[in-house]
Amino acid sequence: MAVWIVENGVCKGIIAEKGEERFPIYAEETVLASGGIGGQYKNSTNYPHLTGDAITLAKKYGVELEHLDYVQIHPTTLYSEKPGRRFLISESVRGEGAVLYNKDHERFVDELLPRDVVSKAILAQMEKDSTDYVWLSMERIPKEHILEHFPHIYEHCLEEGYDVTKECIPVVPAQHYFMGGIWVDSDSHTSMEGLYAVGETSCNGVHGANRLASNSLLESIVFARRAAKKIIKQAENQS
Repeated sequence: MAVWIVENGVCKGIIAEKGEERFPIYAEETVLASGGIGGQYKNSTNYPHLTGDAITLAKKYGVELEHLDYVQIHPTTLYSEKPGRRFLISESVRGEGAVLYNKDHERFVDELLPRDVVSKAILAQMEKDSTDYVWLSMERIPKEHILEHFPHIYEHCLEEGYDVTKECIPVVPAQHYFMGGIWVDSDSHTSMEGLYAVGETSCNGVHGANRLASNSLLESIVFARRAAKKIIKQAENQS
């Protein structure tokens, strides 16, 4: 994990690590883009190495944080005992008619409710049934429709030993997106001079407590572009 170089409250770059070697990288502006916090969870759609390191450093250096409790859980990821990120079963599948079953293959929730409500219902059912997952059935969706609209889900589940056109698959809620993080302004600048944060590392207020699908593009494209423009403009003013 890199350490920031901070002088008189201003970020001047980072001290990077490569094996046993540590070396400074000085910069007029530093941009944090280290992703979310999925590695802190048992089940997450994020990669395990994304453990919120930038959040830890921000706390150390007194950089302002915001809404650390804004964590989105996706209700349906393919259950697996293998290490690593969980494979997301899109909510579009439930929108097309897939249903959730408990251990006795009985429905227990309205599958079209918001993500957080469905996630809570699944976790409650898992506790009640003493299981590590619930069942998701696509039996109501025609096979041709599955193959046309959800080919990646079909193929991945088949690789894991499940034919979704013929049988239920085990699913479990998983951490999906971190809406909180390091506070930034409209140009993705943090409360520390010389330091920016973009993507899931930042909290720019565009999500609220329950992110809408694809809104993450705002953080990864729009606000990153704003940060780049601001850095370029400042460099031009200094030259």
